[in-house]
Amino acid sequence: MKRRLAFVLSCLLAVGTVAGCGGSNDNGGSAADTNGGASASAQESAAVNDSQETASSGSGEGETLTVALALEPASLMPTAAGANEAYMVMNCMAETLFKWNSETGEIEANLGDFEWVDDTHFRVTLKDGIHFQNGEELTTEDVLYTFQVNNEYSSGNYEVFNLENTVIEDDHNMVFETKESLAQAPERFVQESYFIFSKKTLEEMGGAENTALYPIDGYGTGKYQFKEWVSGQYILLEKNDDYWNQEDMPYYDYVKFVFVNDSASRAMAVESGDANVGSNLPVSQAPIYENSDVVDVHYMDTQQCGTVFMNCSRGPLQDERVREAIWNLIDVNALNQLAANGMGRICETTISPYSIVYDPEPEGTVREVNVEKAKELLAEAGYPDGFTLEMTNMATQQAQGEIIQENLRQAGIEVNITINETPTHFQWLREGNYDLTISNLSPMYYTENLRLVDGRISTAVVYGGANYKDENFYPLLDAAYSAFDMDDRIAAYKACQDYMKEHRIVVGTHTTVKLELTSEGLTAPGLTAMGNADYTVVRPQ
Repeated sequence: MKRRLAFVLSCLLAVGTVAGCGGSNDNGGSAADTNGGASASAQESAAVNDSQETASSGSGEGETLTVALALEPASLMPTAAGANEAYMVMNCMAETLFKWNSETGEIEANLGDFEWVDDTHFRVTLKDGIHFQNGEELTTEDVLYTFQVNNEYSSGNYEVFNLENTVIEDDHNMVFETKESLAQAPERFVQESYFIFSKKTLEEMGGAENTALYPIDGYGTGKYQFKEWVSGQYILLEKNDDYWNQEDMPYYDYVKFVFVNDSASRAMAVESGDANVGSNLPVSQAPIYENSDVVDVHYMDTQQCGTVFMNCSRGPLQDERVREAIWNLIDVNALNQLAANGMGRICETTISPYSIVYDPEPEGTVREVNVEKAKELLAEAGYPDGFTLEMTNMATQQAQGEIIQENLRQAGIEVNITINETPTHFQWLREGNYDLTISNLSPMYYTENLRLVDGRISTAVVYGGANYKDENFYPLLDAAYSAFDMDDRIAAYKACQDYMKEHRIVVGTHTTVKLELTSEGLTAPGLTAMGNADYTVVRPQ
């Protein structure tokens, strides 16, 4: 059986953003999307057929890796990118200051490194000799300007920093200031939303006022550079032969992203040889291709922790017994089967089982539904006949929401689900206009996963969360935020996880597993800090 299990890793492995934000995700989608769509639309067919002559896994010289994406990015401007597909393209052209090692959970130097000066200041030192694709050398001015432009669009990403107090010491050294003692603050810079771009290029593109789709010369420092974008058909990137890290050069001379909305059509494009990679497919399609002689199946556990947030400051959810009842009702194994063919790892809190600070459950622990226990708890809390809750979801979460809806109905709790467009969904979260919602949380920036259960922080700042207010919990959270020593940090996070479980602040579900199909004999894509595929590492085995 030809299965290549790419990223289902050990528990030793390690979003300031909520990792589930934006982008497409066919996992857990409707049956119609998963099983239907025997042929692509005319536009999709044209795009894939146009790529057929370059879809190859040959010598690498002059060869093109063709990737079928679920969506065409709205923009490749960093501040307006939003969707995961945009970050997949941008990842080939731009880089972050530091990088996350998905195998160890550790943060490593990349464009630069950092050291703490004191509890609220850290120095970033850039490596010498790193140049953008137009030959301009990377300097601290580029870093600060990139962050300032991004802050105009996504101020929440920089909420913990005092950017205006950043000190540029010279071309290679700068000191950032945090608003409070947050030991993980520099580590946030490994996420794709903190890509570094040329100040000169961003200014020429219009800076924070830019609305253009297309990057221009000198976009980033990455392995590939922008070559062409034919709207509705493809984006073509060319290898950056002058890439600063010559020991980590990509195999292919070109990467071509074509846009195929239907998941079955993306898979068929790989099977027919029109594409080399079918991106972000439902894992339910895997059995169709596991015995194929022309494609390889790669399961990618994104390591992101699925979480059902209960707004603990609203109505019945203020009662711990009600929250424990809901914990007993939600069938996490059914959710795992729906979205990940049962291959995701079960989560207990907001901390991913792959995170370096995860506190593992005792061996043999099994999560089971207990309707009778839930009914007893609801009766104790004064709700023997149940009540009604409001849930906001995005379209990609609809099937998961419907399972939760049926689970809670067994004990008399009715759940009204509203499927919102992405901007409206996050507006509701910011306004606290929800009882239940679903999120996927990063394994590496676990500080944010605690901030999401910290009732002192407004839902407007963390985009929802548990809104859990508890004076006894706050000292535990503060100890975790400010733990610079890793042993102390692991102990502090254990205390927080224990408290979350004891008071049923959230319902952890499972890690997210995605499917990537490649032409036979190709390696799996890599994994970025935000759980996206890294196509720069794909090559013949």
